[in-house]
Amino acid sequence: MHALLAATLLASIDLASAQRAFTELDAMCAADGGRMWGRTLCGPMVFAEPQTREAVRRVEHDVEAAKVPDTFGIANTAVEWDGRTWTMVMWPLPQNPVSRRALLAHESFHRLQKELGLPQSNPRNAHLDSAEARTWMRLEWRALAHALATGDAAAVEDALAFRARRRALTKDAAEEERLLEMNEGLAEHTGYALAVPYVRERVAPLVKKLANAEKSETFARSFAYTSGPAWGALIEMKDPHWTRKLKPTDDLGELARKAWKIGSPRLSGSYGADAVRAEEEARATKKRELLASLRAKFVDGPVLTIPLSQMQFTFDPNHVQPLEGFGTVYESMEVRDVWGKIVVTGGGLISPDYSRLVVPRNGEGWTLTLAGGWSIAGDSIQKAER
Repeated sequence: MHALLAATLLASIDLASAQRAFTELDAMCAADGGRMWGRTLCGPMVFAEPQTREAVRRVEHDVEAAKVPDTFGIANTAVEWDGRTWTMVMWPLPQNPVSRRALLAHESFHRLQKELGLPQSNPRNAHLDSAEARTWMRLEWRALAHALATGDAAAVEDALAFRARRRALTKDAAEEERLLEMNEGLAEHTGYALAVPYVRERVAPLVKKLANAEKSETFARSFAYTSGPAWGALIEMKDPHWTRKLKPTDDLGELARKAWKIGSPRLSGSYGADAVRAEEEARATKKRELLASLRAKFVDGPVLTIPLSQMQFTFDPNHVQPLEGFGTVYESMEVRDVWGKIVVTGGGLISPDYSRLVVPRNGEGWTLTLAGGWSIAGDSIQKAER
């Protein structure tokens, strides 16, 4: 390693800490022994610091410093780089051991996901922003927590009943939820299963995760991170090798129903439903005001419209707001395309078909870096004609 590069790297990523994290993942893979997916999750991995774009990457036992090219974003994801598929994890890593290990294994699953024949899909799940859907979701999570903690089949049945009522709200609800659970839900289940291999020891962190998720301002893109590992653990209690039989068309709730030998689910508990419903109605009132302000900002007000054709896109799934009929508002994101790069810190609207990005025309809350030949022309960006 050149001395100058080493000095720059040490300013952002501590090499000893990175090596400990690599070793930590190795230990999880060794303990799993390919049990979950029939192969090891360990493989090419890179830790990347978003601000400096400095990185430490490893292939087999070779660890090296690197600089992440400006042509793709830095995120917790799988990336194609130098002819390999890498697991990329943003630096610094979580301090909490379970959270850190779960993150490493979660993102390692995404690197293998295509090889496993499992779908990578990110539907909008806009229905989960309504008070009624949020109520049913929170009640499902409470029943799941009770089922995990007690092993009570009646609580599993309650969770399934709440789930069915929520999914009946709109035509596409069941399929959109299923698709995200089969993507991020499976990844998060993998993360927690490798981080805490014994399912009974996993119950406490999962119950805490379920309780904390109720406080989230939006469930649309984040719910599967909570539901996935909870349903996965319940299925694992009855069928430890269920992941090896998984099909792309499966549904986690249906797998749990069969594993626990439950017929048509019937509701036996309330789980504080009245209080939850009141809280969600109060939240909905505030949300209507928020949606009105977002519409004024991104639909009715003066905006800059940016075309999307080869988008690379990173964002925070906990701060995503569907704007029905117009797309989805991401509070913060980084988008790269043929025209260059934009870093959004004050919100941006992406259309439902992912063909355009809209930001306020006044330039507040975003920084745009245009590639050569591109310029802002009125209310859009355009490439100069030759």
